[in-house]
Amino acid sequence: MNSNSKQPLVFLVLGMAGIVAAVVFNEWTIAAWLSYGGSLRLFDRVAIWMVDFILVGGGVMLIRKRRAIRMGKAEFLLLCGTLGILLVGSEGAARILDRAHGNDFLQNKQRAERGIIPFRMFGPDFYAMEDGMRYIVGRHGEKFPFEKKEGVFRIVAVGGSTTQNLVDGMHYPLRLQELLSEMYPGRTIEVINTGNSAYATPHLIVLLSLDVLSWDPDLIIASENINDLVAAYFPDFALDYSNKYTHETFLPQRSFTEALFGWSRLYWVIVSRMEALSYRMLEARDTVYTRRSYGNEPPPEAKAVFRRNWETFVDIARARDIPVILASQPLEPSEHYWNLHMRYKKYNTVAVYPLHEEFLLHHATFNATIKEVAHEKGVFFVDNAAVFAGERTLFSDFVHYTRAGIEELANQYATFIDRHHIINHEL
Repeated sequence: MNSNSKQPLVFLVLGMAGIVAAVVFNEWTIAAWLSYGGSLRLFDRVAIWMVDFILVGGGVMLIRKRRAIRMGKAEFLLLCGTLGILLVGSEGAARILDRAHGNDFLQNKQRAERGIIPFRMFGPDFYAMEDGMRYIVGRHGEKFPFEKKEGVFRIVAVGGSTTQNLVDGMHYPLRLQELLSEMYPGRTIEVINTGNSAYATPHLIVLLSLDVLSWDPDLIIASENINDLVAAYFPDFALDYSNKYTHETFLPQRSFTEALFGWSRLYWVIVSRMEALSYRMLEARDTVYTRRSYGNEPPPEAKAVFRRNWETFVDIARARDIPVILASQPLEPSEHYWNLHMRYKKYNTVAVYPLHEEFLLHHATFNATIKEVAHEKGVFFVDNAAVFAGERTLFSDFVHYTRAGIEELANQYATFIDRHHIINHEL
């Protein structure tokens, strides 16, 4: 810094930046990130206050002393080095706190770099090779031999995020496996979770045809509703849901900044907060999402396609004599719980939703379609929607489950399987 006349202005800007960083970035960005929508833990709160004190104190000092401070080349390099150390420390703290809160910053990078999966478009790789042997990998990392061993009763659970749904290390297929293993101690039970966020019935048909059939399942449990229903609210409805699944939300979108900084957890924290800021701006304009009246029935073409897809799914399984349980999808009916999940979808600028009471009727109609297909095709049906009955303690938002909800779901399936003697106690 050679021009002393400019230094007071520089320190004024730096001081204001420190205060803004404390009040806006640290208090809103970092605190909101750590809270994950809830209240901050005491340790996190104290740590953030300490950073606030340093940033605000440093900012005030720079502003008050801006005319007295003189910075030569050595001091300028020291300042740059200090800022570099702060960035490195912030990155390390972000990674440590992220892991402490049960997350993994690498998932953001992997998600950004995902490629198109043939036929399924997106989702996990369900296979792994170890010592020259192929294994099936469940949605949360559980491994199962590709070649089913003698005496094993293998169940495959398919669906969207409500099947994938993981809380405190537990998901319903894993809990179902535990329950059935207790109920049938003479049998080896496997329950493979293939659920994936945003999967609709076309994904399930492809997954069944190209993967699950080769796993030699003894039973398939299938439940999906909302992802199909939402496709009806995108413009220009298509029979294969391409009107929905060609949106950028579901396709790889890698930017230059992601390629450059995607390794950084701090980068992903900032990105998530910038997205949140954009949503807050939409809220200020009351344009988070759009609703209009569709009537009490879902669009007829969407309902017909939904029925067609479930009929196709069942026909494929029955052609191999594989028993199928179709299940309705439970729902917490309040608009508040709808907002917990749907309010901040990237595609809300495109989709036009029905009035809330109409949406509830549409969802119920799709559940009724699942029941009709099950009865017409002669397969099992579990009415989870009736059992859950909108009980709020079972839901984390309008369709996803709490730990208690996962337990309830697994219990329902275990009881149903036992009541209908789908598994023999002995071979």
